[in-house]
Amino acid sequence: MKYKLGFLLTTLTISLASSAFASGAVKESNLTGFKLPAGAVELTDDDFPDDLVGYLEDTASGLGGKCEYHELLTWDTGDEPALADALSADLPSDFALKNLDTGHIDKDNDYQTFSLTSSKVTYAAVFMYSSKDAQLAWCNVVKK
Repeated sequence: MKYKLGFLLTTLTISLASSAFASGAVKESNLTGFKLPAGAVELTDDDFPDDLVGYLEDTASGLGGKCEYHELLTWDTGDEPALADALSADLPSDFALKNLDTGHIDKDNDYQTFSLTSSKVTYAAVFMYSSKDAQLAWCNVVKK
């Protein structure tokens, strides 16, 4: 990704703000309706850094659209493989998961972008994780 410094600052901001500005623990996504792994906390729009909105919009643009509604979730766990497995295990069978990009933000932080598509809706997502926590930002994609 071309904005690694901004991405790092976004990750740090979310990590520090997640406990202070969280809207609350959730078991199901308010955006997608998908079941979420244990420990998910939804953050408010005030906690949604502009840089992260930009990354999400870039991902949606790469899918031929733009974000209509978004959601930001955080987990205070660094067990990325278990979290990723839990997220994908509970996806409805009519959704196709497509990995778009992965990389390192720095030595402690990584990211992954992906899409989830059904015949009715497409979601763009940015998943950031470290050994301490993880964040998932996603949005439904609509035509420009």
